[in-house]
Amino acid sequence: MRLIALWCSCMVFWILLSGEFKPYLLGAGAVCSLFTTWVCHRMRIVDAEGFPIERSPYFFRYNPWLLWQIALSNIDVAKRVWSPKLPIDPEMVEIPYDLRTSIGLVTYANSITLTPGTVTVEVNEEKRTLLIHALTKEGVDDLRKGEMIEKVRQFEKNWSPPAPGSLPPPKSTAETASETAAGTSDERKETP
Repeated sequence: MRLIALWCSCMVFWILLSGEFKPYLLGAGAVCSLFTTWVCHRMRIVDAEGFPIERSPYFFRYNPWLLWQIALSNIDVAKRVWSPKLPIDPEMVEIPYDLRTSIGLVTYANSITLTPGTVTVEVNEEKRTLLIHALTKEGVDDLRKGEMIEKVRQFEKNWSPPAPGSLPPPKSTAETASETAAGTSDERKETP
């Protein structure tokens, strides 16, 4: 089912980009979409997290809301750029999150970044906070009100709880380097 939905999504994307309905272009789109679907299947990325078709109904409710927030933020930022009377007071703040899934966390962090005037700088999974750079105090206040995270919670509401360790704490550079070195030495021992 996911493969068919992925193929249909690729085909719709092809049609939107080409804007043509000539048989040759539709055929080329069908072949390219089929090839893309096959590659994704071979790479094993067509799963519940990579292509969550069961979330499609909420996707179509969340995206218009997000696009509206992006439009409102664009207008606000444009006004602040063009009017010296409106304050620009950049600040870095930590915003807590309590999302259960990695897709929920990525959706929330990316939604913040897509909204002009705010950028997600860092995700701290130990403290369960996002470090946000905001252009204005109002941008921070909007995030603290929690409307966006509530919309993302609705997005992930019916997901089963994540498997233990699905959102592991980030590793330090030293830990990563020592694991890499240990793995390399083990591989050398096994090579005949």
